[in-house]
Amino acid sequence: MEQSILKLSEFLDIVKSQFDEIIWYHSYVIQAEVKSIKQNRQFYYMELVEIEGGKIVDVAKANIFNPSVMTSFLREVNIYNIQELVWKTLLLTVRPTFHKTYNFSVNVMHINTDFFVWWLEKKKKETIKELKDRWIFYNNKSRDIWTPTFNIAVITWDKSEWFRDFETILKESGYKYNLTVFKSLVHGEKASKQVLEQLNKISLVRDKYSFNLVAIIRWWWGSDGINWTNDFDLCKTVCEFEIPVMTAVWHTVDQSILDMVSCFECKTPSEASKILIDLYDEIQSNLDSDYEYINNCILDFRDKYSQELKFISKNLPLQISRKIRWYKQKLESFNIDKKLKYNIKYLHNSLEYLYANIKSNNPDKILDKWYNLIFDNKWKVIKEYDVWNRYLMKSKNHEYIIEVLEKK
Repeated sequence: MEQSILKLSEFLDIVKSQFDEIIWYHSYVIQAEVKSIKQNRQFYYMELVEIEGGKIVDVAKANIFNPSVMTSFLREVNIYNIQELVWKTLLLTVRPTFHKTYNFSVNVMHINTDFFVWWLEKKKKETIKELKDRWIFYNNKSRDIWTPTFNIAVITWDKSEWFRDFETILKESGYKYNLTVFKSLVHGEKASKQVLEQLNKISLVRDKYSFNLVAIIRWWWGSDGINWTNDFDLCKTVCEFEIPVMTAVWHTVDQSILDMVSCFECKTPSEASKILIDLYDEIQSNLDSDYEYINNCILDFRDKYSQELKFISKNLPLQISRKIRWYKQKLESFNIDKKLKYNIKYLHNSLEYLYANIKSNNPDKILDKWYNLIFDNKWKVIKEYDVWNRYLMKSKNHEYIIEVLEKK
């Protein structure tokens, strides 16, 4: 039996009728991530995905035709820009629909606020744990500002009123602050990426400009548009950043991870400027204390040696005169004639004693006593003999050549 051939429209009519008959009136609660979102007039269109192992495994289109669903949700979670929802996980109440032109999609009836807040807090805790597990969470807090001249790299959107307040307070302090602005979004879902790019740029030119502090200043009041301050890559970079980072992002409720890992945490740019002035005051106070200590040491050293010099100058003539008298007495007591006579007599006695020894040890006298003397070829009297050597033996009246044949 031949299967009937349907036009596409006829096929879609069948699918839609069956779809509407079976499930169109059912609602479901689903969990999904937002891959993209856009607004057309008062309607919202999203692409929802499920991610597993870092890969997208399922995709669905979603529509919000009731604008109050989105506006009430954004208001409750303090988000003013829908793009901040990209790559966030939502818990949605939906109804599946099938349209002949747009095919399958889901209509979003409700977005669960509590789940979203819980999810953000869960992601925040996971990020904090990851940074602590890497042993870098407190790294930036241990950085020191090592010079009294503050060269500050400021990451902000532009020289707004808030920045001008920050700059004015620093100038009025009378201290030397050099500010270099690195323009970046500091509000909304794109802020984390741009701030991260500026931090990398600052790191490259740090030595050239001698930066010893980075200040991240946000000009907006309130907690909306601030989820970027919990971004893992940004916070990791701040943890590992080689110079101190100061945050002033205008929020009053929750402490962000960026605040937790930064060396200095401030709520407002004005508060940041006052902290910087306090730091300069502390450095100036330490320098003044060091100067006073060194100066006092120099004065004490000078006074000590001034007194010693006075003592020496006062007693030196007396010491010299005593030495002169002592040497004079020594010279006066030294009798050169008496010394020479003693030495001559001592030498005469020594020579006589030596002559007597020579005379008493004359070989002829020994031979007169009928002793024999044996000499080697150098006419040296010997006591030890070597076998097969010839020697001269001399008695009182005769001389003999002898040869040693055996040694007993």
